[in-house]
Amino acid sequence: MQDGTTQLSNAPAVATESPHVGAKHSRRQLWPSVADLWRYQRWLGWWTLGFALACAGGVAALIWVMATQPAAPIGGLALGVVLLLTALFLTFHTVRSLRTQRLTQVVRRLAAGESGVRNWHVRSDDLGQLQRAVNLLADRMERQEQRRARERDRFETVLHTMSDGLLMLDRRGFVISMNPAAAHLLRIPVERAIQKSFVQVVRDYRVADAWQQCLQTGAAQTVTVEVNPGFYLRVGVTPFLGDASSGYAVFLQDLSHLYRLETVRRDFVSNISHELRTPLASMKALVDTLRDGAIADPPAAERFLERMEVEVDSMTQMVQELLELSRIESGQAPLRLFPTQVAMLVEPAVERLRPQAERANLTLAVVLPVELPQVMVDADRIRQVIINLVHNAIKFTPPGGFVTVTARCVHDSVVISVADTGIGIPAADVPRIFERFYKADRARAGGGTGLGLAIAKHTVQAHNGRIWVESVEGQGSTFSFSLPLVSLPLTK
Repeated sequence: MQDGTTQLSNAPAVATESPHVGAKHSRRQLWPSVADLWRYQRWLGWWTLGFALACAGGVAALIWVMATQPAAPIGGLALGVVLLLTALFLTFHTVRSLRTQRLTQVVRRLAAGESGVRNWHVRSDDLGQLQRAVNLLADRMERQEQRRARERDRFETVLHTMSDGLLMLDRRGFVISMNPAAAHLLRIPVERAIQKSFVQVVRDYRVADAWQQCLQTGAAQTVTVEVNPGFYLRVGVTPFLGDASSGYAVFLQDLSHLYRLETVRRDFVSNISHELRTPLASMKALVDTLRDGAIADPPAAERFLERMEVEVDSMTQMVQELLELSRIESGQAPLRLFPTQVAMLVEPAVERLRPQAERANLTLAVVLPVELPQVMVDADRIRQVIINLVHNAIKFTPPGGFVTVTARCVHDSVVISVADTGIGIPAADVPRIFERFYKADRARAGGGTGLGLAIAKHTVQAHNGRIWVESVEGQGSTFSFSLPLVSLPLTK
């Protein structure tokens, strides 16, 4: 060995050594061997040491006999020397055997996965070099295991923080790994999915077909399925990059929100087309009538111009409300927040619409507690919300009905409600009633732009409040919204 490097064979080195060097090396290894024997297996060391002392005592006795009795046979002395050398050889062989057993035990413990197992008191002979090599191998294995543990921790962190689902399948199609997002999308606990077949976990033949096609073709497959009404799932199956036959990765992505946005966009285009088509068709008819000769009739021309002005005002109001709604949604409409009494918000808005309620033969009432805390609001915008809600209640309540505006304190907010005894809202329309341009079929005949409730919703949300509706078709509706108290800071 040179510079700590272990040689594969010591034969050339031994062949070049002189007898004196070999004898010196043997003498140097003798006493460490006895020390190893004492350290590794103490009882056997005692036995060997006793045997060696007994042999030494026998030799000493023979020497004494020969010294006192010159006629004693020389063969006894030779026998004592042989016994002593035999004892020393057995001692050396036993120590090497114990060191080999110790090394074998260390290797077995390393193979079993134990950490921190090493060969201690390594010597410089050939067996010591093997022990040192085993120690180096153990150090390298522990470093590799630490790196694998770090990589495994990173992989697990990515899996648990992914919003998309991920499943790992073996070559037979059994689930070997699954993240919480996949468990949520598939509605199955992780522990119930592990070691189950992919078909049992997904419970949908269309998704299972995608995996079967990937298994047959060896190419990635993607499919989008509607698992439940309104729940769309994109499934991607791809074989492992290193070895396609060793397993597959399955990606799950929830596309329900994209489909909902597409539905809202499609309805928005349909609704705004409907709202613009009526005034534009009316204006086109009026212009054609004037061009055909009605302009020569001053009274008729005046009526037609007034009608055209009404249609233009309707479209102008629609554009203004769209711009206002866009500003509120984007946060570009600044709020001038001041502590305000609830009565200062409700009463002016109700009084503005009271003549309209009287013309419709409705009873419009305001019920406010005496001591209501102040709210932190933009008074003009909240009054507009109340006007929109009361106006809708008047428009859809038959003559002789009631419209009541109330307010109450609930925990850390004030809730203002507008209740009517009108036609109500169908249950299917309630979830979408606050969408822009959305109207129930009955509402289409009532006029309006269909933006009032959308503006009310975003205005309330800009004040960190919420708005909701409770309605029974044919019995009336109650629109309510909450406003924060003065003592509560706004988060937006």
